[in-house]
Amino acid sequence: PSYLGKNTSSYCKMGASGELFDRLFGAGAAAYVSGFAVVVYGATASAQAKLGVSLLACALPALLSTELASGDHVAGDALANAWLQEFVGTAVMVALTCMPGALLGHLGYQVEWVFHWLMMMAADSLTGGNVNPLVSTTMVAAGRDSTKDWVVKVAAQCGGAVVGWKLLIAAGEFMRGDVGGPAPDPHLPLFYVFWSECLGGATLCLAVWAFATTSIGEVYAAKMGLINVTLRTIIVYFGATGPAVNPALAFGYDFAVDGSWPTMEQKSPSYVAYWAGGLVGAAVAGLVWKVITQKLDEKAQIGAGVALIGACLAAWIFVLAVQAQAIADDTAYGKAMAARHPVTKLFGRKPKAHREL
Repeated sequence: PSYLGKNTSSYCKMGASGELFDRLFGAGAAAYVSGFAVVVYGATASAQAKLGVSLLACALPALLSTELASGDHVAGDALANAWLQEFVGTAVMVALTCMPGALLGHLGYQVEWVFHWLMMMAADSLTGGNVNPLVSTTMVAAGRDSTKDWVVKVAAQCGGAVVGWKLLIAAGEFMRGDVGGPAPDPHLPLFYVFWSECLGGATLCLAVWAFATTSIGEVYAAKMGLINVTLRTIIVYFGATGPAVNPALAFGYDFAVDGSWPTMEQKSPSYVAYWAGGLVGAAVAGLVWKVITQKLDEKAQIGAGVALIGACLAAWIFVLAVQAQAIADDTAYGKAMAARHPVTKLFGRKPKAHREL
């Protein structure tokens, strides 16, 4: 009886707290929708932007309200907390990690790496969360999260990225560098932009698995440092797509600048690269890691993770990137030749940028 009584009391307290959370979350969701709508309708005259942001603002709390109304307070609370963490965490991540370059301009790769590492740790310490649809996808593929979790987290990440970019853009006048987002190289076929984000996304997700879910993750600075080294390598060498290795970050920038979600007609290379390529790479990384954890001990898991990271980097840097650069150079040269002044064409001169000194 004492055992049952103790559990019954605990259950009643949990149920009461769940009901209170439901009410507070409902009030907070209503305030969020109202506040977001006032800001959007006061800041833009674009009907498309108003419609897009209004749908974004209304859909997320509505999704969670449906979950919370299901009567499962524990699941509802967890789902709502995940949404809030991902929304705020992604906004903080975008604002902090993209700020040093915009604020101070180009400082050299070594200095930028240190700033990026520090800002990554600051954002992660403040909020935590996946803050990246690719990380959420690889978690689902490995069986660590459910599809329902993925929907809520990715929706929150997309909304949070818009807020983070808006904060940076609003502060642009105080910054020495430019505030800009990633974009696929317009000179490249879709094959190369797909594989750039696919291999880049797989590399990042493998780094998260190898360095954050093993004993290395117990040393916080080392874990974040190794993940950041991997990410900075992707940023430096995967230039065909920016890169982004985060669809929410890429599309959040377009939304923040244009006031509307990019359409397939306008941004088909971005959809192919950031969503198709990135998600495929993340899913494959998750499936592979699931097999690795079933077959190998921890030391072997770390070794396999590092080997796979090296293979993905080598496949892009030494094979596909070389081909992509040659295509980009040839395409740029061809366009420059076609755009020459008629007099220049008459004398058969090359475009100025392509003349040998």
